[in-house]
Amino acid sequence: MLVALFGVSFLTPLGALFALAAALPLAALLVTERRSSHVRAVLGVVGPGRQALVPAIVALALLPVLVGVAAAQPVVVRRQLVNERGNAQAFFVFDTSRSMLASAGPGLPSRLVRSKRIARKLRGVLGDVPVGIASLTDRTLPELMPTTDPALFAHTLTQSVGIDEPPPSQPYKLGRAFSFSALVPVVTSHFFSPTAKHRLLVVFTDGEAQPGTQLFGLGVAHEIQPIFVHVWAQDEQIFHRGKPDAYYRADVRSTASLDEAAHVTSGYVFDEQQVAQLKAQARKIVGHGGDTARISAYARTSLAPWFALGGIIPLAFLLWRRNL
Repeated sequence: MLVALFGVSFLTPLGALFALAAALPLAALLVTERRSSHVRAVLGVVGPGRQALVPAIVALALLPVLVGVAAAQPVVVRRQLVNERGNAQAFFVFDTSRSMLASAGPGLPSRLVRSKRIARKLRGVLGDVPVGIASLTDRTLPELMPTTDPALFAHTLTQSVGIDEPPPSQPYKLGRAFSFSALVPVVTSHFFSPTAKHRLLVVFTDGEAQPGTQLFGLGVAHEIQPIFVHVWAQDEQIFHRGKPDAYYRADVRSTASLDEAAHVTSGYVFDEQQVAQLKAQARKIVGHGGDTARISAYARTSLAPWFALGGIIPLAFLLWRRNL
């Protein structure tokens, strides 16, 4: 549910209900003050007066209100015009099979994490070319249709692309769920716009795939020249709580599998270290210039961190007052 007020939109407006929690400390303060007043009356001591309580009341009410507003996730949305190529599009497809969890050691970046890093770098050089995102195991799931919005691309990459998303349609041994044939729908099922004459398909994978590339070649031939980014090292393992998975072994045939897939489609293979060459080839495929359109886009600025940070002020005051 999205609620807008005075130009500010709230992504989770129900979070503002946390502000009602202010009633609890205020009630506790009232009870404490009544008890203190009774004790002072018995002892004949003059109290500080009600005005002295005003700062504490304001701080106690303000703190949960600020946290509640932050929980409602206020954002300022502004409209802007951006340039977008109409004759070129790209799709980044990520192998999300279990083998992409492998890394050089516990706590070190996995293959999927490294793939995302390369994708961010590649997105930066494509400029006004709309880029989409898809995940793949033995089937393909589009996560984001081609867009030039860098924030939307970054959020989708971070939040939507994960291991076994989509989950394989059936169990596979050794995590070899990735299938080249599952890439065919990216080309044949309208992932790309019909007006996109220059089409770039970049597949980030470790190459540890099910056998067979012939069907993939037949489905993609003459349609597109894919780029495969090989994110893999032979000594990598899958770790669970710091211990290697005894059932996983890196597939030494991964390089040959990618070479074969590139051969049957007249595509390209780059190692994860060849980022410069990858950028150059991708830029060559989409070309420069061409049909350009100015489209409406929306930039979003989150205000929640500022409201949460503002809560430090009443909290600090209450801590200071307690120590007086």
